Amino acid sequence: MKKITLALAIVSAFAVVGTAQAADVTAQALATWSATAKKDTTSKLVVTPIGSLSFQYAEGIKGFNSQKGLFDVTIEGEGTATDFKLTSKLVANTLTQLDTSGSTLEVGVNYNGAAVEKTAETTMIDVNAGIMGGNLSALSGAYDKAVRTSAQDQFTFSIIGATADGATAVTDFSTLPEGIWSGDVSVEFNATWTTA
Repeated sequence: MKKITLALAIVSAFAVVGTAQAADVTAQALATWSATAKKDTTSKLVVTPIGSLSFQYAEGIKGFNSQKGLFDVTIEGEGTATDFKLTSKLVANTLTQLDTSGSTLEVGVNYNGAAVEKTAETTMIDVNAGIMGGNLSALSGAYDKAVRTSAQDQFTFSIIGATADGATAVTDFSTLPEGIWSGDVSVEFNATWTTA
């Protein structure tokens, strides 16, 4: 009788251990989007970003991925215009870590291979200079007509600089603290119609 009881006790112990080892491991994460809605069909110039930016650190390259950022440009033509120019200029491009480190990331913006800077305007369309805008060429073809015209193009966004604490520059992104950075990347667009 003692042998049977001991055998049952050993089997029961294995069953308990087996159950403990088979426990599931789960993890959850919450994703939150800021949301606004805007409609503007009367302004002379309307620029709408299409989509959002999300940079992920890739250990294999010790850097962050780059992103294509689409945008839609709508203009209302000017019937007496003899020239049209569209430029862009970087206004804000700093992401700050959401903890107490103060770490920052600097987002670079490129348009057709040219850097969009804070200190100078990047020409996207200049009709008199023969710069017709590539993907935005529908605008250069309709700037002198009293109609609304839209076209889409894209910027390339990439992380071009960083700090560990808001002041100390970091060139090796693998040394950045773990976490999430957040902020705005803003580009100002300026349209000029020259009239007779």
